Amino acid sequence: MAVRDSSAAMRFGASAVAATVLLLGLGGCAPEPTTPDGGTGASASADADAAAGGGADAGSDSGEQKASGDSDGGWPQQGDPQDGAKSTSLPESFPSEGFVVPDGAQIDDAGERSPGSWYLVLAAEDQSEADALWQSIVSGSGFTEADRAEGDAGDVSATLTNGALSVFALQIPQDDGSVLVSFDITAVGG
Repeated sequence: MAVRDSSAAMRFGASAVAATVLLLGLGGCAPEPTTPDGGTGASASADADAAAGGGADAGSDSGEQKASGDSDGGWPQQGDPQDGAKSTSLPESFPSEGFVVPDGAQIDDAGERSPGSWYLVLAAEDQSEADALWQSIVSGSGFTEADRAEGDAGDVSATLTNGALSVFALQIPQDDGSVLVSFDITAVGG
């Protein structure tokens, strides 16, 4: 019985580690919210709420803050004017020679975080297409894959490197069977 409990504890521990890696990685998948002036949106959103007659004491007895106006720079609410649109094309600075995007790949979102740092999210119809995109990028870009973790829900994460780039890659299954394949890309060396 002790062996069975130990095995279950090890599986639980491995699942907890994989979940933690996935959650930490998801923070790096989406672009930081910005305002037209390049800020993070926290003060601009609060100013917009105040200008629209909103605020902490307008219509809220509980004192709860909206995500788009909190002092911590929260994400805008869906439909908020501060909510930026996704970009379905690669930025001019994208390292296309070091990170080869397969022809015909459907870009869900892409952008530059800062000089030398980009994000790319590809949409796949199903898991087999996501796996094919992943393998095409790994082989076409000369990446070495490390720290691969696979979750019970079909999620996959790994670190990809090729000398010029370091990439945190994720496959994120969606409820409709499609899969988002996300890459957080950083230039290395110089």
